[in-house]
Amino acid sequence: MKLAQTSMKRRKILFASVIIVVLVISSIGAVIIYNQLTTRRLTITRISLSLSANQTNILQGRSSEIQVNVESKGHPENTTLTASLNSSAIQFSFSPETGKSSFNSTLTINVPHSIPTANYSLTVIASGDAAVANASCIISVLDENVKVSGEIQVGSIWTVVIDSLQFKDTRTMATYTAATTEESGLYNEASYNIILKNEETYNVSFNFTYGLPPFSASAVGFIGNITVYAPAGNNTITGLNLSYYFEL
Repeated sequence: MKLAQTSMKRRKILFASVIIVVLVISSIGAVIIYNQLTTRRLTITRISLSLSANQTNILQGRSSEIQVNVESKGHPENTTLTASLNSSAIQFSFSPETGKSSFNSTLTINVPHSIPTANYSLTVIASGDAAVANASCIISVLDENVKVSGEIQVGSIWTVVIDSLQFKDTRTMATYTAATTEESGLYNEASYNIILKNEETYNVSFNFTYGLPPFSASAVGFIGNITVYAPAGNNTITGLNLSYYFEL
């Protein structure tokens, strides 16, 4: 009888020990899994990417720069910058091309003379060890030269003949002279046409003669500044009318 009771106690103790071991192993496993999940959550990186411009104008044969900012939340990652553009003719480069987030890069875009004027879509992609982000902007390729035409009118009690019309580039200081034609033989007004550089500002003046011989005299009129801008796909500006009032 005592032997049976002793054997039963041993079995109960063994069973309890097994349960304790199982519980201990399960607890250790749960702690390991929890630590792995916590570590994984802490090391996940989220990359954000931003560009300094959503749209930029570039003349044919020119280049432009866009600033690229890469930031990360979480564990820093080695990140590579690439770009996708719906034109194989436009060239671009990053400086630097790779970096450890967070960092800044300069995107240089080169537009050849031969590329058609149009709007092109550019997408910048930042690829880390696991995270990826992208940002887009529009590249507007503009004609370098613009055909500008209109009328110049001079308000005056005097009879005025417009001799020439000048456009002085305020950036390069180059001066361009427009061809002028009197409107149907009328004095004090004339039509003009000229080819100017796109996205440039010009100081406009003109030479004229007032009065009738033998009492005529020459003078110069200063109209002011104008900025030439023709959007992508357009190289003509018409109806750019100029006016000036002259009195002694």
